Amino acid sequence: MRTHRTVTAAALTLALATLAPVLAACSSSDSPADKDAVRAVDPRPSGSTASGRTVATYTPATAMSASDLATTVERLKARAAAFGLDGTRIERHGSLITADAPGDSGDRLRQLAATAELTFRAVKGDRAARPADVRQRFNALTCPATGTPPLSEPLEPMPACDSDTGRKLLLGPVVLDGEDVKSAKSDLNTGGGTDWVINLSFTDRGAQDFATVTTDLSQQTPPADQFAILLDDKILSAPTVQQAITGGEAQITGDFTRQRAENLAALISTGALPVRLTVSDVARQP
Repeated sequence: MRTHRTVTAAALTLALATLAPVLAACSSSDSPADKDAVRAVDPRPSGSTASGRTVATYTPATAMSASDLATTVERLKARAAAFGLDGTRIERHGSLITADAPGDSGDRLRQLAATAELTFRAVKGDRAARPADVRQRFNALTCPATGTPPLSEPLEPMPACDSDTGRKLLLGPVVLDGEDVKSAKSDLNTGGGTDWVINLSFTDRGAQDFATVTTDLSQQTPPADQFAILLDDKILSAPTVQQAITGGEAQITGDFTRQRAENLAALISTGALPVRLTVSDVARQP
């Protein structure tokens, strides 16, 4: 098991993407008139040599308004394009949504439905006060965690597994989220090696809040000097903060392949879906 590392290590970390000092660990009808269909216009092949098509059906976990349904369709459209799923059709049928892509695209269509809620939470020390329900969930959590974690409350602390060290961490309330991120792009790690990274650029408000939070964390003692970045309540990185980050940009680095980095950047850039979707069916068609 690897130990926790700083931003200069190959493990998951967070760092400035500039020349500034590096952060150490740095309800709807289903009539034809009410159906939305989106087809990618890029003529390039989807990258799959398999014939036929793959159709995935997505079911909302909770009831969706017409506005949320329309937003979900548009964001799935943007994700399909960013994923390189050219020729994909996104359609709604009442409260259900389907994605129809060329070739054997099941795995990527499953990834397409991720809620992709990006959040930032400070790591709390072992002696931090824990409400009874949080203490119970913390004690019940086994790392590495499997399956989809239950939805957390943004203003409440939560337990989570550090994907790098395998340790259980107690995290504080959300201090920044995906609305504070202006863009996310994948790139090859310029620090050497073959790992890929995700470069984040914050909004003006996000940059100010991030600077404030990292200033405070840099003055804490371990493990309360760590900052966790989560996607759908799963930790991507939990770096140690040694200096305030004031440049408005950051970088998520780790053992990412090009495809993994590109998919993460696409999910972050297109924004979180208004509601969690369940992939209720994936079927191949001739």
